[in-house]
Amino acid sequence: MLAAKGITLDPARHVAVRDGRPLDLGPKELALLELLMAANGRVVSAEELLERAWDEMADPFSTAVKVTVSRLRRKLGEPPAIETVAQAGYRI
Repeated sequence: MLAAKGITLDPARHVAVRDGRPLDLGPKELALLELLMAANGRVVSAEELLERAWDEMADPFSTAVKVTVSRLRRKLGEPPAIETVAQAGYRI
């Protein structure tokens, strides 16, 4: 079980909740949320997220991470939980 900023994630059951509200997340959104929460505040680069949440055939120049982070932010709601660290990546 992972928890941060009002978000609770049970990776084994693929269930995420924020402030008591269940989140309807897709597989990639859940994978990114798990990677960011497991990092315990460490900045995770877009390259690492792409490498660990997608398969080896993923295009390194794709906007997949950016788009998925954007969708995840919208679903997590306010206040913002995911911080973008310029030239470095993302963290919770």
